[in-house]
Amino acid sequence: MALSEIERYKFGHVVGNRGFVLLTPAVEMTSLALFKREMRCIERLSREEEYRLARRWHDHQDREAARTLVSANLNSVAAIAREYRHFRLPEMDLIQEGTIGLMHAVKRFDPERGFRLATYAGWWIRAAIQDFILRNWSIVKIGTTKLQRRIFAGLKHAKEAIAALDGRGRGEVAESYGVSEQAYQEAADAYLQRDMSIDADHEGYAMVEALPALTATPEEAVAEQNWQDHQRLGLYSALAKLPERDRHIVEQRHLSEEPATLKDLSGELGVSIERVRQIESRAMQRLKDYLT
Repeated sequence: MALSEIERYKFGHVVGNRGFVLLTPAVEMTSLALFKREMRCIERLSREEEYRLARRWHDHQDREAARTLVSANLNSVAAIAREYRHFRLPEMDLIQEGTIGLMHAVKRFDPERGFRLATYAGWWIRAAIQDFILRNWSIVKIGTTKLQRRIFAGLKHAKEAIAALDGRGRGEVAESYGVSEQAYQEAADAYLQRDMSIDADHEGYAMVEALPALTATPEEAVAEQNWQDHQRLGLYSALAKLPERDRHIVEQRHLSEEPATLKDLSGELGVSIERVRQIESRAMQRLKDYLT
């Protein structure tokens, strides 16, 4: 593999129970992509296997059995988290919160009731995700009353979302909650509107966004870099035309990080200080002539 090809790759560790290392593209995979890839490697549990593991946890507090139950049902968490993507919060955060709900469900799951863990855990997963959204949707604290939480949970239904957005059917939806249209709309609006800067204009843009940037634009930065490269190339070309001693004096006096003194160069070249000054003056005039 050529060097340019090698530079496009790097080593990455796959997190999970497979425990192998592979070459991945230089663009880092997101945590969500890694999670989805790992999910494809986890086998679903049959009803009999799920019952056996649930009994081990229920009767003996077998942590390994509980871990297996959680891992095998993470696909359900991901599916439910996708239902809440329209809130524009990181999907991986929703999955993580939903997983906490799943863990609570596993802790309380009774396999003798006859239904699958995924069915029982759905409520816990949604409750955890909804609580996370309530805490992070806005810097203004909302969803503090029982009514607000009920309306929030119902807004995921298309009928209620449309009613909240354009007003059609609000009376019917509000009646299902046992509240007035105004009370329903006020609670729904708290979730449908995102935070806005107090200096925003009528279109929602903050005034600070209209201020000119203090740094150069990409075009200005490129133009400045090109001009500096042009000047540097012209300087080196002009230096190459000078006699070796003249070029050495100019480089030591003007292009060195620690410029040499006339006395230093006088001792190095074996000439008087005044002679070094004359050579420097002559060389600088020649450079000026070359560059104009």
